[in-house]
Amino acid sequence: MNAQSRPVGLGEDAEQLYRHMLRSAPRSVGEHADTLGWQAGETEHVLQQLEAMRLVRRTPEGLVRVDDPRASVGRLLDNEEAALDERRRHLLDLRGSLESFESDYRRGLQLSGPRVPPWEQVAPAEVIGVIEHLFRTSDGPILQVTAKPTSGPGHQDSVHRHWASLVASGRQLRTIFPLSVLNDPGWDAFAHRRAASGEHQRYLTDDAIRVEFGIFGRSGVLLEETGPDADYLLLRPPAMLDAFSILFDELWRRAQPLLSREATAEDVTLLELLSLGFKDEAIARQMGLGLRTVRRRVAALMDEHGVDTRFQLGLAVCRRGLLP
Repeated sequence: MNAQSRPVGLGEDAEQLYRHMLRSAPRSVGEHADTLGWQAGETEHVLQQLEAMRLVRRTPEGLVRVDDPRASVGRLLDNEEAALDERRRHLLDLRGSLESFESDYRRGLQLSGPRVPPWEQVAPAEVIGVIEHLFRTSDGPILQVTAKPTSGPGHQDSVHRHWASLVASGRQLRTIFPLSVLNDPGWDAFAHRRAASGEHQRYLTDDAIRVEFGIFGRSGVLLEETGPDADYLLLRPPAMLDAFSILFDELWRRAQPLLSREATAEDVTLLELLSLGFKDEAIARQMGLGLRTVRRRVAALMDEHGVDTRFQLGLAVCRRGLLP
């Protein structure tokens, strides 16, 4: 009996014990445990599951008996089907009420106004608290476009702590930086540390970054206004979130990733061999790598450069000057 044909709620251990009892004469729990090589406590626990589903029963003498499964399992399935029918009726009733719920909601909006203000002005002194709140209350990816990557609220210790906790939770973090930061001698160490923490980075020409913003899942967009000591705007309407997400995706598509220094030499060798027409097997022999390693690294390079084919990968690395 596979998982799809297994009765509702009957796990693997319960199925094994039930099949064993169907094939055996009435016995005590201990005898069944000895035959299966199970612990007595484990057998008792699984047996109680079968009893709860009325698939087995105990006699006054302490023996465990099973009835004809056509009756016992059939009864269980009949009960489950009846429960499903009842659940379907409730869902249909709920769907029928949806229009009236929507009408009530719209009437409430007319009486109380919007539930959340479409935008809020945030002073520089308050922006750290707002960012921490957005970290805590949002889910989904965090997307940033920044023109001043080495200054601003993102470098405060409290923000760094929240950033680390987000990385540990598996949140997706993507940031677009201006290309000019690569001239900073300390940038490589900073970028490597951020990348090691889980951040995906791409770089765009400075004149292409005309606005700085951060998208915190579906909770809000924090937009920095221009000018010295400028305030921030916190935007919450879904339409604004969608618009800035589309803008970020387009900038991300146009931006370029950078290979880490540790990987550059080996990756360039692999790319050179590819450009010379070497097959994966020949590249593996030439570089002393396994075939699966070569294919996995090529796939990683394609993902790193945001391309779908090896031909597109060749164009991308040539544009960046990695290959002639």
